[in-house]
Amino acid sequence: MVDANEQEVAAMRAAGDIAGQYIEAVGRTDMATWSEADWRGFIEAICGAYVAALIEQQIAINTAVAKVQTLPLPAVGGR
Repeated sequence: MVDANEQEVAAMRAAGDIAGQYIEAVGRTDMATWSEADWRGFIEAICGAYVAALIEQQIAINTAVAKVQTLPLPAVGGR
């Protein structure tokens, strides 16, 4: 990924954490010994975690924007 933004970097970190958990669950760190199912699960775990992290961030952004948009406007000129 070229010039990842803050949200993408955070999503990559989340995906990396999930990748580590998956490797621990497989119980073999030598990926050359993995089956096709192991690899498919690994890729699904990483991609799923990355997308889920981006979605969670977008939901948080949308929620914050909605809160700001519903705030009453300040009175102008002390009225």
